[in-house]
Amino acid sequence: MIRKDELPEGWVVKKLGEVATLNPAIPNKQNIDTEINVQFIPMKLVAEVTGVVQLTELRKYAEVNKGYTPFINGDVIFAKVTPCMENGKIAIVNNLANGLGFGSSEFHVFRTHDCLSNKFLFHFLVQTKFRKEAEGNMTGAVGLKRVPKQFLENYKIPLPPLATQQRIVAKIEELFSQLDNGIAQLKTAQAQLKVYRQAVLKWAFEGRLTNKDVKEGELPEGWEWVKIGEVADINPKIPDKDR
Repeated sequence: MIRKDELPEGWVVKKLGEVATLNPAIPNKQNIDTEINVQFIPMKLVAEVTGVVQLTELRKYAEVNKGYTPFINGDVIFAKVTPCMENGKIAIVNNLANGLGFGSSEFHVFRTHDCLSNKFLFHFLVQTKFRKEAEGNMTGAVGLKRVPKQFLENYKIPLPPLATQQRIVAKIEELFSQLDNGIAQLKTAQAQLKVYRQAVLKWAFEGRLTNKDVKEGELPEGWEWVKIGEVADINPKIPDKDR
């Protein structure tokens, strides 16, 4: 943990519970039409580390308003149970049907205050370092441990001014975009290499690798077609040992 005297000018140390509300209630719940469609996000629809959420399931509000975790646009959802937390199932939820969603009861929800960018919080939570600390503070039986709400509320983070948070997020996203582009280029290069390797082998066994004058479909001088069985034994037996 960074000490206060090591922080850049303008930065402060705050508990997460001071700059975000954990597991907040639904705003104006009493006015919600129970027949409206809302987004439903089970754990399986949240990608690991990337923050990608598949918005593919809708449910009636009346079906999910009990027994599931509620959230609204802009909230950060955080898997609290092993192994989902360790694997980084954390995301910002947006574009929810009617601005409202429900998900697994194994999510904690952060609703950031005005002083904290939800994107800044997301990138902080998804760090391996933070997830390792959260793992070390899990409670419960082996195989079904959870990160307690109290651990998250009391966790101290270094907090820059909001404008600085936004600049940091912009830089992170710029660098991640460059990484994604690099990965895409590597995948393209790998695919091209695979094609090239096969082309080299094709040319080699057509005689064209060492003789560029050979035309497609023709054999070089001195070559002939043979059956593999004529020049090699298939699945041969072990020769008898000398006695």
